[in-house]
Parts: sequence; structure tokens; C-alpha cells
Amino acid sequence: MEQFSQAYAFLWDVCGPWGIALLAGVVLLFLIQCGYWAGYYGRIPSYRNATSDGSRPAVSVALVVREADDAFLEETLPLLLAQEYDRYEIVITELTGDVEFGETLAMIAEHNPRLNVTRMVRDPRFPISDKMALNVAIKAARYDNILLTTADCRPASNQWVGRMARGFEHADLVIGYCGMEGGNRFSDRMIRLGRVGHAARWIGAAMHGHPYRGMIQNLGLTKAIYFANHGFNHLNMNIGMDDLFVQKLAAGARTATIVSANSLVRQKIWGGLRWWYADRRLQSNTFRFYPAGVRFRIGLELWSRALFLPAVVAAVVLLPAELKLFAAALWLLRLLLVLFEMRRIALRLCERGVMRVAPLYDLCSPYYEGWMALSRTFKRSPGVWR
Repeated sequence: MEQFSQAYAFLWDVCGPWGIALLAGVVLLFLIQCGYWAGYYGRIPSYRNATSDGSRPAVSVALVVREADDAFLEETLPLLLAQEYDRYEIVITELTGDVEFGETLAMIAEHNPRLNVTRMVRDPRFPISDKMALNVAIKAARYDNILLTTADCRPASNQWVGRMARGFEHADLVIGYCGMEGGNRFSDRMIRLGRVGHAARWIGAAMHGHPYRGMIQNLGLTKAIYFANHGFNHLNMNIGMDDLFVQKLAAGARTATIVSANSLVRQKIWGGLRWWYADRRLQSNTFRFYPAGVRFRIGLELWSRALFLPAVVAAVVLLPAELKLFAAALWLLRLLLVLFEMRRIALRLCERGVMRVAPLYDLCSPYYEGWMALSRTFKRSPGVWR
């Protein structure tokens, strides 16, 4: 106790009250960041998926096809139909309005009993949302276990359905990971690492027993919990299936998280950083409807990350030499910890070749998240509301 008093007196004489407050802020922000990266997110690399009991539940893979895309017919659909699993089907709600595409899809269905296609006719007066179309696919599904995905995603392996099906052996809601297609451009690496950083929050929360988000590109649920919760919520919004719907289901469901090389899908990158930011901004409009505890956890990590560097810079400029070195050492330790854990998380999520841009992403991400929050507050995002 006496040594602590002497140290405090020394700091008071050298730094004054404002210097002590600044140093305490640096230490507190450092500890918060360590708690998130070493504890909360640090569980992802070592997480063990649920073991299989060998029951191999039947699965219906449901998706909506809105655009007549030859790549879907030639590349994506064959991957879906070639899954090495004996009890599954593909249920498609087709909204393209393209006669030739629809006929081709129907012809494939005639020769493949695993494929079930429902065609809905577009009406400009009554637009059909993805929620409505998926509701049709879920009702048309033969099996009770539903695995949702989208037409712009491809399974990473022919074991995808089998791996995700393991979650249904013990749970009603199965959360998987959807990565982005690989690319060597700077923008591709930033987009892929952005997906890793964003996913670390909700995958970490799910692994700690507090699921609040998944991805409609790789999400499993049973018909029982779907109809018990009266289907999708927030029907006046074009978004919310990833998070608001998952929060609704997770409130009374057993949840499993499946993360492995064979359980993921990859989504097509449709543009550069501007496209990525616009999509993230659109999807983030649901944040205000999150439970207060979830918003606090997300905000605390982002704000502590955003304030840590300015606090360290202020300490290096204003404090005595010994404390300058101490503050700089904390910044370096935190950076090394983040890079170490981010690399482990990226490897677990099978995202290779993204760590080259990790220091820049770590520096910029809390500020663009803050800018995104301000932007959606003062400017309405098109496409949110129906």
C-alpha cells in the first residue's frame, strides 16, 4: 500500500491530475481491448463444433433466384446438387421472369428429383420481397430442417450440407459462416478481412451462448421454430433476416454454431470498397433495433478501439519520457495481440491471404463504422423500407 502511495505521489508530481487521468484512460482502453481480443474473440479459433451422433437428419436447402444468371445454372446449382449427403433437397423460389431461364431450371428439375422449383410471377404493383419468397420455399420444403442460402453464394465443398446438418442433431437454429470469394486486389483483401472482423463479433457472441446474428447465406432453422415464431419479422423492411430474425428465433431455440472448412459458403464480390461500404451501411440500419446489451458490447469494443490510438498519441506528446515509452509499449502490445488473434480467426474461417492489410484495417475500421453510424442517422438509406 505504501509503494502504491509513493507511485501515485510520483505521478502526481510529474504528470499532475490530467496526466494521471490520461494515463489511466490509456490503461483502461488497453485492458478493454485485451478482454475482447484475447477473451471474447479469442475463443473462435479453438471452438469445437458439435459432435455428430450419426442420425444424419434430412435437410431442405432453400433459396431465392431473382436474376437470370447463367453462372447460377452452370456453376452454383451443380455444386448444390453434388453435395455428398443422402437426405437432402434443393428448394428454389424463382422470380426471374425470364421464360428461357425458367424453362431450363424446370428441365433440370425434371431430371433431378432433389430439385424442387416454385415459380412466382412478378407484379410491379405488388413487389415480392425475399422474405415472402423464402416463406414460399420453406412451406414447399419436404423436410423439417431448413438450410437457407442465396443465389450469389457457392458451397466451399461438397460436404457443406452434411457439415451444417450436424447442427440439427442437437439444435433448432444453426449458425454458419459465409466468406467472400478470394481475390488478390487490395479492395478484395479489405472486403474479405472486413467480413472476418464483422463476423468475429457475432460468431464470438454465438459461441459464448448469446447469438444475435447469423447470415442468411448460411443459416439453418427448423420448420417448428419458424412457424412457432410466425415466420419472418419486420416485414416492412427489406433487411433484417440476418439479425432481427435470428434474435427472434434465438430467444427460445437451442443454437449450434458450425465453423469449419467444409461448412462455409462463399459469396460473390460484386464491386469494390464503395460497393462494400454501401452494402454494410444498408444492412447496419437494423442496429437501432438490437437489444441494449448487444449494442453496448459492440459499441464498447468499437469506441475503445477508436479512442485508444488518440489517447496513446496524446500520452506520447504530453507525458514524461518514461511514460511515453510505457504508452507506446501498450500500443505495440495491443497491435501484436490483435494481429495474432485476427490471424488465428482468419485461418479458422479459411480466409487466407488477408493479413497483409490487417494493420490498415485495424486502424480504419472503427472510424468508418463511426462514419457509417453518423451517415445513417442523418441520411436515409434507400432500399431499407418496403
